[in-house]
Amino acid sequence: MPLVRENSLLYEVIKVSTIDGDSLSVSDNNGSLTVDGKAYRTTATITRPSNTTAYTAGDVVGDTGGSAIISLTAAGPTAGFVIIQSISLVFSDSTVPSGMGAFRLHLFNASPTAIADNAPFDLTSADRATYMGYVDFPAPQDLGSSIYTQTDYPGRLVKLAAASTTLFAELETRGAYTPVSASTVSIRINLLEAGL
Repeated sequence: MPLVRENSLLYEVIKVSTIDGDSLSVSDNNGSLTVDGKAYRTTATITRPSNTTAYTAGDVVGDTGGSAIISLTAAGPTAGFVIIQSISLVFSDSTVPSGMGAFRLHLFNASPTAIADNAPFDLTSADRATYMGYVDFPAPQDLGSSIYTQTDYPGRLVKLAAASTTLFAELETRGAYTPVSASTVSIRINLLEAGL
């Protein structure tokens, strides 16, 4: 990397690429900056069924269409490695339902076996090879017109499948609670390309 002298200080100039592929020069005093790769943000929103059927701990929270599979597109480079930096869940509920506690987001690099809303989560033998682990969330907090929870820096390394930029997920409730009919949940994930 080229070195640049400015006011008696030696700087290392590093070329990085922005999300649209343009180059950007970054000056670094004493060569301590080691940024490489790109950042990605992916969001998916599900609308749960129009019912108030209680969830049991271990059940998945799914979409109205019957499947609990969540598709998070543009999660990283095709077939690339990404590191999850932060994930948040934003619920349309205006108060935390009684009994609602922690959640767990299970991650896959291919679409897993379908599980219906309100059915127990099951890691089937057919899905073991594509299972990328999970990230836990604390119980959501009341933020007025919405409830919210987040996990920062879980450090989970995920490899996207060949010819794919999509990350798949299933959301599991860790506590039993009665949901609000047709409530929505937005899953927002920020990731960094690992460059492996």
